[in-house]
Amino acid sequence: MKLLSLVFCLIYLCPPLHGQYLNYRAGISGTIPIEKLETMDEDLLIADPAPRLDLLKRLGIDSNIAEAATSPRFSHDIQIEPLRTQSGKLYGILSLPCGIQNLAFIYLLDRTGTSIWHAVDHVSLDCFHGTPTHRLLSPLPGEDFIFIEHVSSGHGSTGELDDQATLYSVSNGKMHQVLSTNDYSRRQEPTWTLPPVEQNSSFLQLPGGIIEETRITSQKDSLLRAKRRIWKWSNNLRTFQATSFRTLRDGSNTDK
Repeated sequence: MKLLSLVFCLIYLCPPLHGQYLNYRAGISGTIPIEKLETMDEDLLIADPAPRLDLLKRLGIDSNIAEAATSPRFSHDIQIEPLRTQSGKLYGILSLPCGIQNLAFIYLLDRTGTSIWHAVDHVSLDCFHGTPTHRLLSPLPGEDFIFIEHVSSGHGSTGELDDQATLYSVSNGKMHQVLSTNDYSRRQEPTWTLPPVEQNSSFLQLPGGIIEETRITSQKDSLLRAKRRIWKWSNNLRTFQATSFRTLRDGSNTDK
């Protein structure tokens, strides 16, 4: 009988309490402390918009850019991650999604004398063709490089598109470009009677400071050409140098 009474209470007498549980949501509504990079990244995932905006501003991000990155109109894919350098100094990387004026951003975070993280450098990324992607590569032992792909570098009304891939090293609080190449392009035939010709590069990190680039040219589902080249790190120049492309397959001379 006691069990039946308890069930009756839960079903018929306690809907307000039940509603409270339905409305419960985990999250951070207070201030996010500036502390470990990994902790801030975890807090950003579950924080409300206001504390996320507040954290970005305290990290030194421009108010307009921070508001756009945390606005419901745009993606909420904000990421903070550590980055190692050759000197042993640890930096942080803050990436913001495509937002204000079709731009995404990568910020370099450094610790000031009070051990508080703060933005010291950044690159803006044109995202007309879509939000750029980035990842950390370690072609050299103990050193991370920031590899950014699919940054819009040109587009036209005739359906032409160009994207750029760029690799950055970090030293002395600055991001230095050490590799840049076209990683995607699309060219529409003038008459629009044929599908556009697309050119797409993929990149593979190999040991010994080597990055292998494979470039595929295709038209709709047909492979037209496949080429490959090597980017090798130069200690003297502190940059990557490319070899000439080697043709893997050539079924047409339509490569643009």
